[in-house]
Amino acid sequence: MRISPLTAGLIGGFTAAMLQALFKVFPPPAYGICIACHTRDLVNWIVNHLFGTSLGLAPVSKVFPVLTVVGIFIGALIGAFAHKEFKLKQTHNPVIGFILGILVINFALLMGGCPVRETLRTAYGDIVALISLIAMFAGVVVASEVYLKRNL
Repeated sequence: MRISPLTAGLIGGFTAAMLQALFKVFPPPAYGICIACHTRDLVNWIVNHLFGTSLGLAPVSKVFPVLTVVGIFIGALIGAFAHKEFKLKQTHNPVIGFILGILVINFALLMGGCPVRETLRTAYGDIVALISLIAMFAGVVVASEVYLKRNL
């Protein structure tokens, strides 16, 4: 059974709205599906409950963590297996990849750099978010050009 991206998005959005109403969960504006923020909240929630610390959490994650990141991972894994596209690949240097990943997530948290969050904030009328979104787009274009010129 094939589902179009539009249908999947409509089903996901409707389901999220219904669950929000059912469980009376009211996330802060522009929290959306920000991968950086949800990862931070998941890690901080686990650390807080294991070690009794008081690391910062969004109000929606105080009682139970938002498991968006886990859901996206499991959904992608199921999709890859269902379409026979799952392949394990070794990167050229896993340590550098790990360090770069940590840097990306930290800078995303520092600058509010999740594109989904920036788009939601722009929709709320935040001009700084619009500037950030344009800068992020320009950075991706410039970095892609540099990478492509160097590797082709």
